[in-house]
Amino acid sequence: MITVMPEAQVLEGQAGETAGGASREMAELTVGELLAAPPSPERSPLFAQRFPVPVEEYDQLKTGAREHGAEALAPEDALAVQLDEEAAAEPSEENPPEDEIAEGLAPAASASFEGISQTAFRPPDCTVAVGPKQVMAAVNVDLVGYDKSGLQQFRWANFTAMFNPVLPAGAQLFDPKLAYDHYSGRWIVCIAARRANPQGSWIMLGVSQTGDPAGGYWIWSTDATANGATATGNWSDYPMLGFDTQAIYVSTNQFAFGGGFAYAKLRIFNKAELYGGGAGGSHTIRWWDFWGLKNPDGSGAFSVQPCCHFQGIGGNPRAYLVNSLFPSGSSLTLWTLSNPLGLWSGGAPTLTSAAVPCRGYSLPPGAVQKDGGTTRIATNDTRLLNAVFQAAGRTQRLWTTHTSAYSWPGDSEARSVVQWYEIDVPSHAVAQQGAFGAPSRHYFFPVIQTDISRNAHVAFGRSAPDEYGHFRQTGRLATDPPGTLQGSASVIAGQSAYTGGRWGDYFGIGRDPSDSRTVWSYGEYAGGGNTWRTRLNAAKY
Repeated sequence: MITVMPEAQVLEGQAGETAGGASREMAELTVGELLAAPPSPERSPLFAQRFPVPVEEYDQLKTGAREHGAEALAPEDALAVQLDEEAAAEPSEENPPEDEIAEGLAPAASASFEGISQTAFRPPDCTVAVGPKQVMAAVNVDLVGYDKSGLQQFRWANFTAMFNPVLPAGAQLFDPKLAYDHYSGRWIVCIAARRANPQGSWIMLGVSQTGDPAGGYWIWSTDATANGATATGNWSDYPMLGFDTQAIYVSTNQFAFGGGFAYAKLRIFNKAELYGGGAGGSHTIRWWDFWGLKNPDGSGAFSVQPCCHFQGIGGNPRAYLVNSLFPSGSSLTLWTLSNPLGLWSGGAPTLTSAAVPCRGYSLPPGAVQKDGGTTRIATNDTRLLNAVFQAAGRTQRLWTTHTSAYSWPGDSEARSVVQWYEIDVPSHAVAQQGAFGAPSRHYFFPVIQTDISRNAHVAFGRSAPDEYGHFRQTGRLATDPPGTLQGSASVIAGQSAYTGGRWGDYFGIGRDPSDSRTVWSYGEYAGGGNTWRTRLNAAKY
């Protein structure tokens, strides 16, 4: 019997607006902008915190996550972790790459090429958007467009150059997110900005003026310290991007400038308003904010992922978001946003939450890597890393994934694994779920996307005592046994130990609108000489 948990309504909500948007094209860049020094990756101690607990406590939790026991899913768990069948017989990374991929692994790669090489920033934060003809990829803090064979079509000098007309003086950019709006044929660019003195925080938002990603953009700087129109002492971290037929959704984790996690927040933008360039000569746009989001158990929500929605057009559909609990749990929180554009019709949207019971998850240990000594690849926490909503008739499903810990029988310590879920939205229940990994190996930073036939694609990183950090992919056909993924295949092998900084913080994934059975992913791997590199990969069932 399915037990549906009670819903809890979020009461706070308020409108805000910004004037001073601008139009921006690459052709407008000045010689000074083109020749300017790259943005500095240095961050003020003011912005050191990234988790809902102090850094010292987080480090202790991560160290403890290596140990077998209650903090890692026990082997006798009724929902056992699925063994990556490919991993059990996989040859060493020292063998030629073409010898790694066993027959029968899925999905089949249809394109694969190099992405952006290492910048001054660590980690890269890979994000991707896929249009009819081009693929746009971004890292901290560069943005590049390719055709689907891998030929570079355009490149912004960096995100600073793109947003320079509206970027507050002294602000530093970080954590980019991209999306292609398949409903409207527009490209969406989002990146956070912050400044230590005087203190400030912004969500920078850009939308293409046409379907050409190399053409003009409407750009804005929106005050991220404000809740609606009310000033606060908080700054935004880790923006998460979603959209549907009506709106663009940006959620963030809010931290106090004085230190400490404050709350999760959601900002709603009207697509039509943005795509029209805003109102008047000042390009004014409005938004609606929800903040102080709490899980049904009363704990503070963290990293609330808005969905990229695939559904029919017309009407006033609901939008969906989802988050896990920190640092561990056995439920997810499903958020339902009704009347998303209520502000623009004289009303207000409403946001409700429901607990979705699921298999347990816990903080993943750092990943052991070949030649890494005591330096492990950072696997971060149990936050959900992306979310996709797909409606097909009366079937309404939400797919999401994250990294968790698991104790394999006979292994020397707990390992990180990929954990994924398909949620039946109307019933607030898990339709299927699974965890995926192998003894002695670590799996991390997964992302998930479905194709038009509800086949699922999953991309992630992996390392082991005999493997450098590298980029992999797997998936499942809609007809495969529930809760299972197929054996994984290497997209590209790692080339050296990576000891120079953080990994991640996320990979990118997107469905190809010109072939809705093809899914593109964008991930990090360890390059030679202790560097990070990135790779784009297309796969199809």
